[in-house]
Amino acid sequence: MSLLEYLRDDPDCRNLAEGAVHAVAPALDEPDPHHVSMELNEWAFTLAGRMPLPWNTHKAIEALNHLLFVELGFEGDRETYDDPLNALLPAVLARRKGLPITLSILWVDLARRMGFDAVGVGLPGHFIAALRNDFGLLCFDPFHKGRPVGEEGGAELVKSATAGRVAFHRNMLRPASDRETLIRLVRNLHLRFMHAEDWEEALWTGTHLILLDPGNPRVHKERAFIHLQRDEAGPALSDLREALRLSPDPDPEIQAWLAQLQQS
Repeated sequence: MSLLEYLRDDPDCRNLAEGAVHAVAPALDEPDPHHVSMELNEWAFTLAGRMPLPWNTHKAIEALNHLLFVELGFEGDRETYDDPLNALLPAVLARRKGLPITLSILWVDLARRMGFDAVGVGLPGHFIAALRNDFGLLCFDPFHKGRPVGEEGGAELVKSATAGRVAFHRNMLRPASDRETLIRLVRNLHLRFMHAEDWEEALWTGTHLILLDPGNPRVHKERAFIHLQRDEAGPALSDLREALRLSPDPDPEIQAWLAQLQQS
């Protein structure tokens, strides 16, 4: 199944772990999410036998964190943070380390299999996980072994991740949709490929961003730039026209590129 087929079947991307595999499929030797799903099912089965009676949310989360971060040994990759493997969920499962967003996807998907209403939270520069309840969100940081995150902890994460350039406010601790989570996952790789001027890899990430976020003029403009770097004037022209159509306000840069391409 391709990312396009996955999005047709599950436009809200509720099967988050499966979506995380399809979203990065061109970078994988084996893009079938079956192995990932089977492992998550096995871990969820293990956790089902450890759930506290009577029910206690905090003890249940302790069991989840103990399994993931003590028994299975998952951890945030601080030494080789920018390694693209950290954004590939199958590689994260094999290496037991990853980015905040991939570890959060793993945490959220497993928590959902336990019956929790789990969501991602996209802080600036750092992605975390949360449980939704009647009182709001209980936030946790899988990159730091699932430790709880309140407003003060969220502010510290934002300050550290952005070197103090972004001021924290409590509205940052809001749920990200599953589709937004996959967009951020792919954009993480996309920015790495763009900075490395690896236009072949950036082309597929740019295309996947368009599939995930088709109404965003920015992603069409970015792919047009990639096409221009690859001397592909025709596809670049098509993307620029779509970006211009979607832009709520005139974009002088798009208009300049269009004029230049139409004259050549």
